[in-house]
Amino acid sequence: MKNQKISVVIPSYNHQDYVLQAVESVLQQDWRNIDLIVIDDGSTDQSPELLADLHRRQGGFRFISRPNRGLVKTVKEGLAIAQGEFFCLLASDDYFTPGSLSSRAACLAAHPDCVAVFGDALLLSGGTVSGERVMDAKRRRLFEMADPIPEFIKGVNLPIHTLMARTAIFRQVGGFDERYQYCEDLDPQLLLYLAGPIRFIDLPVYCLRRHTTNSSRTNPHVARADKVLLYRKYLAEVPKLAPYRKLIEYQLRRQYLLLGRYLTQSAAPSVLEKEIFAGAIKYCWQDIRLLWHLLRLRFQ
Repeated sequence: MKNQKISVVIPSYNHQDYVLQAVESVLQQDWRNIDLIVIDDGSTDQSPELLADLHRRQGGFRFISRPNRGLVKTVKEGLAIAQGEFFCLLASDDYFTPGSLSSRAACLAAHPDCVAVFGDALLLSGGTVSGERVMDAKRRRLFEMADPIPEFIKGVNLPIHTLMARTAIFRQVGGFDERYQYCEDLDPQLLLYLAGPIRFIDLPVYCLRRHTTNSSRTNPHVARADKVLLYRKYLAEVPKLAPYRKLIEYQLRRQYLLLGRYLTQSAAPSVLEKEIFAGAIKYCWQDIRLLWHLLRLRFQ
Protein backbone atom coordinates (compact mmCIF):
# COMPACT_ATOMS: atom_id res chain seq x y z
CA MET A 1 0.00 0.00 0.00
CA LYS A 2 2.80 2.45 0.81
CA ASN A 3 4.01 2.40 -2.79
CA GLN A 4 1.13 4.74 -3.61
CA LYS A 5 2.22 8.35 -3.87
CA ILE A 6 0.42 11.07 -1.92
CA SER A 7 0.56 14.67 -3.14
CA VAL A 8 0.36 17.37 -0.48
CA VAL A 9 0.01 21.01 -1.54
CA ILE A 10 0.92 23.84 0.84
CA PRO A 11 -0.15 27.29 -0.44
CA SER A 12 2.13 29.67 1.47
CA TYR A 13 1.29 33.30 2.07
CA ASN A 14 2.74 35.55 4.80
CA HIS A 15 3.00 32.87 7.48
CA GLN A 16 6.70 33.12 8.29
CA ASP A 17 6.04 32.12 11.91
CA TYR A 18 4.30 28.89 10.97
CA VAL A 19 5.18 27.69 7.47
CA LEU A 20 8.30 25.70 8.37
CA GLN A 21 6.34 23.77 10.98
CA ALA A 22 3.76 22.96 8.30
CA VAL A 23 6.43 21.64 5.92
CA GLU A 24 8.19 19.63 8.63
CA SER A 25 4.91 18.03 9.68
CA VAL A 26 4.68 16.54 6.19
CA LEU A 27 8.31 15.52 5.90
CA GLN A 28 8.10 13.74 9.26
CA GLN A 29 5.09 11.60 8.32
CA ASP A 30 5.45 7.81 8.47
CA TRP A 31 4.50 7.63 4.78
CA ARG A 32 7.61 7.69 2.62
CA ASN A 33 6.20 8.18 -0.87
CA ILE A 34 5.20 11.84 -0.62
CA ASP A 35 5.00 14.45 -3.37
CA LEU A 36 5.11 17.66 -1.34
CA ILE A 37 4.52 20.87 -3.29
CA VAL A 38 5.03 24.21 -1.55
CA ILE A 39 3.91 27.26 -3.52
CA ASP A 40 4.68 30.67 -2.08
CA ASP A 41 2.04 33.03 -3.41
CA GLY A 42 3.99 36.28 -3.39
CA SER A 43 4.53 36.56 0.37
CA THR A 44 5.78 39.94 1.55
CA ASP A 45 7.31 38.62 4.78
CA GLN A 46 10.31 36.28 5.14
CA SER A 47 8.41 33.13 4.08
CA PRO A 48 10.09 32.79 0.63
CA GLU A 49 13.58 33.09 2.11
CA LEU A 50 12.85 30.63 4.91
CA LEU A 51 11.39 28.09 2.49
CA ALA A 52 14.21 28.52 -0.03
CA ASP A 53 16.76 27.96 2.74
CA LEU A 54 14.97 24.81 3.98
CA HIS A 55 14.72 23.51 0.41
CA ARG A 56 18.42 24.11 -0.13
CA ARG A 57 19.48 22.51 3.16
CA GLN A 58 17.06 19.62 3.41
CA GLY A 59 15.08 19.18 0.22
CA GLY A 60 12.27 16.66 0.13
CA PHE A 61 9.75 18.93 -1.58
CA ARG A 62 9.12 20.96 -4.69
CA PHE A 63 9.30 24.69 -4.05
CA ILE A 64 7.71 27.34 -6.26
CA SER A 65 7.96 31.05 -5.47
CA ARG A 66 6.14 33.53 -7.68
CA PRO A 67 4.05 36.74 -7.62
CA ASN A 68 0.70 36.76 -5.85
CA ARG A 69 -2.24 35.16 -7.68
CA GLY A 70 -4.58 34.39 -4.80
CA LEU A 71 -5.41 31.28 -2.80
CA VAL A 72 -7.76 29.56 -5.23
CA LYS A 73 -5.41 29.89 -8.19
CA THR A 74 -2.56 28.64 -6.02
CA VAL A 75 -4.28 25.45 -4.87
CA LYS A 76 -5.50 24.87 -8.43
CA GLU A 77 -1.92 25.14 -9.66
CA GLY A 78 -0.87 22.59 -7.06
CA LEU A 79 -3.59 20.15 -8.10
CA ALA A 80 -2.58 20.50 -11.76
CA ILE A 81 1.03 19.46 -11.11
CA ALA A 82 0.34 16.87 -8.40
CA GLN A 83 1.90 13.48 -9.23
CA GLY A 84 0.33 11.39 -6.49
CA GLU A 85 -2.60 9.00 -6.71
CA PHE A 86 -4.04 10.69 -3.62
CA PHE A 87 -4.27 14.45 -2.99
CA CYS A 88 -4.64 16.68 0.06
CA LEU A 89 -4.03 20.25 1.23
CA LEU A 90 -2.22 21.81 4.17
CA ALA A 91 -2.51 25.50 5.03
CA SER A 92 0.81 27.21 5.71
CA ASP A 93 -0.23 28.19 9.24
CA ASP A 94 -1.43 24.69 10.24
CA TYR A 95 0.21 21.27 10.49
CA PHE A 96 -0.49 17.55 10.20
CA THR A 97 -0.67 15.25 13.17
CA PRO A 98 1.62 12.16 13.15
CA GLY A 99 0.11 9.42 10.99
CA SER A 100 -2.18 11.89 9.21
CA LEU A 101 -1.34 10.66 5.71
CA SER A 102 -1.14 6.94 6.45
CA SER A 103 -4.49 6.81 8.26
CA ARG A 104 -6.34 8.49 5.41
CA ALA A 105 -4.51 6.60 2.67
CA ALA A 106 -5.26 3.29 4.43
CA CYS A 107 -8.97 4.09 4.29
CA LEU A 108 -8.86 4.85 0.57
CA ALA A 109 -6.83 1.72 -0.14
CA ALA A 110 -9.24 -0.46 1.84
CA HIS A 111 -12.30 0.96 0.03
CA PRO A 112 -11.60 1.18 -3.71
CA ASP A 113 -15.07 2.55 -4.41
CA CYS A 114 -14.47 5.49 -2.07
CA VAL A 115 -13.57 8.74 -3.86
CA ALA A 116 -12.43 10.63 -0.76
CA VAL A 117 -12.07 10.46 3.00
CA PHE A 118 -12.31 13.09 5.71
CA GLY A 119 -10.65 13.00 9.10
CA ASP A 120 -11.11 15.18 12.14
CA ALA A 121 -9.05 18.21 13.21
CA LEU A 122 -7.92 19.73 16.48
CA LEU A 123 -8.14 23.47 17.05
CA LEU A 124 -5.00 25.45 17.87
CA SER A 125 -5.01 28.58 19.97
CA GLY A 126 -1.66 30.27 19.43
CA GLY A 127 0.74 27.34 19.67
CA THR A 128 -1.40 25.25 22.01
CA VAL A 129 -3.61 22.35 20.93
CA SER A 130 -6.95 22.91 22.64
CA GLY A 131 -8.29 19.40 22.21
CA GLU A 132 -11.48 20.84 20.71
CA ARG A 133 -12.58 18.87 17.64
CA VAL A 134 -13.67 20.50 14.39
CA MET A 135 -16.03 17.72 13.34
CA ASP A 136 -19.07 18.61 15.43
CA ALA A 137 -22.31 16.59 15.56
CA LYS A 138 -23.86 18.44 12.60
CA ARG A 139 -20.91 17.60 10.36
CA ARG A 140 -20.68 14.00 11.52
CA ARG A 141 -24.35 13.43 10.69
CA LEU A 142 -23.60 14.08 7.03
CA PHE A 143 -21.84 10.71 6.82
CA GLU A 144 -24.87 8.92 8.29
CA MET A 145 -27.50 10.44 5.99
CA ALA A 146 -28.87 8.63 2.96
CA ASP A 147 -28.98 12.02 1.21
CA PRO A 148 -26.79 14.75 2.74
CA ILE A 149 -27.01 17.00 -0.35
CA PRO A 150 -29.66 19.34 1.16
CA GLU A 151 -27.40 19.93 4.16
CA PHE A 152 -24.45 20.74 1.89
CA ILE A 153 -26.67 23.19 -0.02
CA LYS A 154 -27.78 24.82 3.24
CA GLY A 155 -24.16 25.54 4.04
CA VAL A 156 -23.05 22.71 6.31
CA ASN A 157 -19.45 22.35 5.18
CA LEU A 158 -16.67 19.91 5.92
CA PRO A 159 -13.07 20.98 6.71
CA ILE A 160 -11.38 20.54 3.33
CA HIS A 161 -7.93 20.34 4.89
CA THR A 162 -8.84 17.03 6.53
CA LEU A 163 -9.79 15.66 3.10
CA MET A 164 -7.79 13.17 1.09
CA ALA A 165 -9.17 12.44 -2.37
CA ARG A 166 -8.26 10.36 -5.38
CA THR A 167 -6.40 12.87 -7.52
CA ALA A 168 -7.88 11.79 -10.86
CA ILE A 169 -11.45 12.05 -9.57
CA PHE A 170 -10.79 15.39 -7.89
CA ARG A 171 -9.65 16.71 -11.26
CA GLN A 172 -12.64 15.16 -13.04
CA VAL A 173 -15.15 17.00 -10.85
CA GLY A 174 -13.43 20.30 -11.56
CA GLY A 175 -11.02 20.70 -8.67
CA PHE A 176 -10.84 24.33 -7.58
CA ASP A 177 -12.87 27.01 -9.35
CA GLU A 178 -10.92 30.18 -10.20
CA ARG A 179 -14.09 32.25 -10.22
CA TYR A 180 -13.93 32.30 -6.44
CA GLN A 181 -11.72 34.93 -4.84
CA TYR A 182 -11.17 33.20 -1.54
CA CYS A 183 -13.29 30.13 -0.77
CA GLU A 184 -11.33 27.16 -2.11
CA ASP A 185 -13.54 24.76 -0.14
CA LEU A 186 -16.93 25.67 -1.63
CA ASP A 187 -17.23 23.16 -4.48
CA PRO A 188 -15.13 20.06 -3.80
CA GLN A 189 -17.01 18.36 -0.98
CA LEU A 190 -20.39 18.33 -2.73
CA LEU A 191 -18.99 17.61 -6.18
CA LEU A 192 -16.95 14.71 -4.81
CA TYR A 193 -20.03 13.36 -3.03
CA LEU A 194 -21.89 13.39 -6.35
CA ALA A 195 -19.01 11.39 -7.86
CA GLY A 196 -19.05 8.53 -5.33
CA PRO A 197 -18.91 7.44 -1.68
CA ILE A 198 -17.04 9.53 0.87
CA ARG A 199 -15.93 8.12 4.21
CA PHE A 200 -15.01 9.57 7.57
CA ILE A 201 -12.33 8.35 9.96
CA ASP A 202 -12.75 9.50 13.54
CA LEU A 203 -9.12 10.48 14.03
CA PRO A 204 -7.49 13.92 14.34
CA VAL A 205 -5.39 14.20 11.19
CA TYR A 206 -4.92 17.96 11.24
CA CYS A 207 -4.20 20.86 13.60
CA LEU A 208 -6.16 23.98 12.59
CA ARG A 209 -4.97 27.36 13.79
CA ARG A 210 -7.49 30.07 14.56
CA HIS A 211 -6.13 33.61 14.73
CA THR A 212 -7.07 37.16 13.79
CA THR A 213 -5.35 37.01 10.38
CA ASN A 214 -7.42 34.09 9.06
CA SER A 215 -8.84 35.20 5.73
CA SER A 216 -12.35 34.09 6.70
CA ARG A 217 -12.26 36.54 9.63
CA THR A 218 -10.69 39.52 7.90
CA ASN A 219 -12.65 39.26 4.61
CA PRO A 220 -16.14 37.86 5.37
CA HIS A 221 -17.72 39.88 2.54
CA VAL A 222 -15.52 38.09 0.00
CA ALA A 223 -17.00 34.79 1.13
CA ARG A 224 -20.50 36.20 0.56
CA ALA A 225 -19.68 37.09 -3.04
CA ASP A 226 -18.14 33.67 -3.60
CA LYS A 227 -21.25 31.96 -2.22
CA VAL A 228 -23.43 33.85 -4.69
CA LEU A 229 -21.23 32.48 -7.48
CA LEU A 230 -21.44 29.02 -5.94
CA TYR A 231 -25.25 28.84 -5.99
CA ARG A 232 -25.40 30.32 -9.48
CA LYS A 233 -23.03 27.58 -10.57
CA TYR A 234 -25.17 24.90 -8.92
CA LEU A 235 -28.22 26.14 -10.83
CA ALA A 236 -26.56 26.47 -14.24
CA GLU A 237 -23.75 23.93 -14.39
CA VAL A 238 -24.46 20.90 -12.18
CA PRO A 239 -27.34 18.89 -13.73
CA LYS A 240 -27.34 16.33 -10.92
CA LEU A 241 -28.56 19.06 -8.57
CA ALA A 242 -31.74 19.75 -10.59
CA PRO A 243 -33.99 18.03 -7.97
CA TYR A 244 -32.79 20.57 -5.42
CA ARG A 245 -33.42 23.67 -7.52
CA LYS A 246 -35.90 25.35 -5.15
CA LEU A 247 -33.57 24.97 -2.19
CA ILE A 248 -30.60 26.30 -4.21
CA GLU A 249 -32.61 29.32 -5.36
CA TYR A 250 -33.63 30.05 -1.77
CA GLN A 251 -30.00 29.93 -0.65
CA LEU A 252 -28.98 32.11 -3.59
CA ARG A 253 -31.52 34.80 -2.65
CA ARG A 254 -30.27 34.67 0.93
CA GLN A 255 -26.64 35.17 -0.14
CA TYR A 256 -27.63 37.98 -2.50
CA LEU A 257 -29.32 39.71 0.44
CA LEU A 258 -26.28 39.33 2.70
CA LEU A 259 -24.03 40.69 -0.05
CA GLY A 260 -26.42 43.55 -0.77
CA ARG A 261 -26.46 44.59 2.88
CA TYR A 262 -22.69 44.65 2.96
CA LEU A 263 -22.34 46.61 -0.28
CA THR A 264 -24.86 49.32 0.65
CA GLN A 265 -23.14 49.81 4.01
CA SER A 266 -19.65 49.86 2.54
CA ALA A 267 -17.86 53.14 1.92
CA ALA A 268 -16.11 51.71 -1.16
CA PRO A 269 -17.78 48.56 -2.53
CA SER A 270 -15.66 46.79 -5.13
CA VAL A 271 -16.64 46.86 -8.79
CA LEU A 272 -16.49 43.05 -9.00
CA GLU A 273 -18.79 42.54 -6.02
CA LYS A 274 -21.25 45.08 -7.43
CA GLU A 275 -21.22 43.24 -10.76
CA ILE A 276 -21.93 39.96 -8.97
CA PHE A 277 -24.75 41.52 -6.97
CA ALA A 278 -26.37 42.90 -10.15
CA GLY A 279 -27.63 39.37 -10.81
CA ALA A 280 -30.03 39.79 -7.89
CA ILE A 281 -32.41 41.65 -10.23
CA LYS A 282 -33.77 38.26 -11.30
CA TYR A 283 -35.09 37.59 -7.79
CA CYS A 284 -36.43 41.01 -6.80
CA TRP A 285 -40.03 39.92 -7.33
CA GLN A 286 -39.50 37.31 -4.62
CA ASP A 287 -37.74 39.63 -2.16
CA ILE A 288 -38.32 43.37 -2.44
CA ARG A 289 -35.31 44.02 -0.19
CA LEU A 290 -33.05 43.02 -3.06
CA LEU A 291 -34.55 45.77 -5.22
CA TRP A 292 -34.01 48.29 -2.45
CA HIS A 293 -30.30 47.40 -2.23
CA LEU A 294 -29.93 47.48 -6.03
CA LEU A 295 -31.49 50.94 -6.24
CA ARG A 296 -29.44 52.26 -3.36
CA LEU A 297 -26.24 51.05 -5.01
CA ARG A 298 -27.34 52.53 -8.31
CA PHE A 299 -27.79 56.03 -6.84
CA GLN A 300 -25.16 55.84 -4.13
